[in-house]
Amino acid sequence: MIKVPGFLGSAVSSGVKRSGKLDLALIYSEVPAKAAGVFTTNIVKAPPVLLGMDRIKSGYCQAVLINSGVANAFTGKQGLQDSIVTSKDAAHELNIAESLVIPSSTGVIGGRLPIDKMKKAMPNLVKKLSEDGFMDVANGIMTTDAFPKYAVKQINIGRKKGTIAVIGKGAGMIAPNMATMLAYILTDINVGKRALSKALKNTVNNSFNKIIVDGDTSTNDTVLILANGKLGNTLIKETGTEYKKFEMALTEAASEVAEMIVRDGEGGTKVAKIIVKGAKTEKDAEKIARVLGTSSLVKTAFFGEDPNWGRIVAAAGRAGVDFDPNKIDLYFDDQKILSNSKEVMDEKKAQSVLKKPKFEVTLNIKSGKASSFVIASDLTFDYIKINAHYRT
Repeated sequence: MIKVPGFLGSAVSSGVKRSGKLDLALIYSEVPAKAAGVFTTNIVKAPPVLLGMDRIKSGYCQAVLINSGVANAFTGKQGLQDSIVTSKDAAHELNIAESLVIPSSTGVIGGRLPIDKMKKAMPNLVKKLSEDGFMDVANGIMTTDAFPKYAVKQINIGRKKGTIAVIGKGAGMIAPNMATMLAYILTDINVGKRALSKALKNTVNNSFNKIIVDGDTSTNDTVLILANGKLGNTLIKETGTEYKKFEMALTEAASEVAEMIVRDGEGGTKVAKIIVKGAKTEKDAEKIARVLGTSSLVKTAFFGEDPNWGRIVAAAGRAGVDFDPNKIDLYFDDQKILSNSKEVMDEKKAQSVLKKPKFEVTLNIKSGKASSFVIASDLTFDYIKINAHYRT
């Protein structure tokens, strides 16, 4: 159950998707909420992203309008106008300022929004708003997703119990650098603007920015956080115990949804946490981890449950990080595969690790004390099928 005091949600079928499934969703705060956002680093940014980036500058948002099925990306000035029109229609029905509505779109790149169909659906979308409507929202924002993705956390703030909910979507085009990946974080906790921005940035860096499905970064990636303050707690600022508690809960909830995205992974069957240790800098460790997480050969070895450590070593060597290739230690969970670059694995035990749906791969390059990680899916036959027939 997804419920956050002071927030309402809904979704309808407006005709954006030919399937007739839910394709237009609305998130609404009963009062203007403090807001922060992180958006795609792709230089090809979709019009709704550009509009959202502009509107989030005010630090407030009251409604998020999300359509699925059409990305409204690479649609130029007309696409931007379409995003403005649809958010204006939503604002009119909600009787709020247009500037307080942030649009999001996900789907096929290059097509225009069916704004007439969306306008026609808007009254019913607003009429359906309910505190129980967020499961519809979670379903309504899906494209190639196999299941809805959400997490809810409750934390004690002073003597009050606050709620944090994360609703996300994404299965392909996931290598976010803030992936298509959308996530909406709602909370009733009273948080200052600077604290909210800081917490979101740190949370995204430690959750959504750590996941890899296929190495593609979408034109539409968006993570928004809305805090309506309904809890009535003393304002949380950027430092102190309450801030740390808030950021920790935020990261936990976002990490749950991020892992669901990898688990979905457009046909994915494995979730691999790839840890690189012993690097000179965290940046070096992350470079290697990302190369391993995006390597087609490594990912297909995971799918085949094949402890082919040579693919991992070869991928690490092309990451552009200097290390001694004769000093590598490699583990699959607690099974040691390489010791100072010499094979020591028990193949059956190593294979038994890779047969699990979730496992860790730890590479120690022994160059320093820094570490980093990514969470990656495998690469399967179904991934090819899903993406080969995406527009059909």
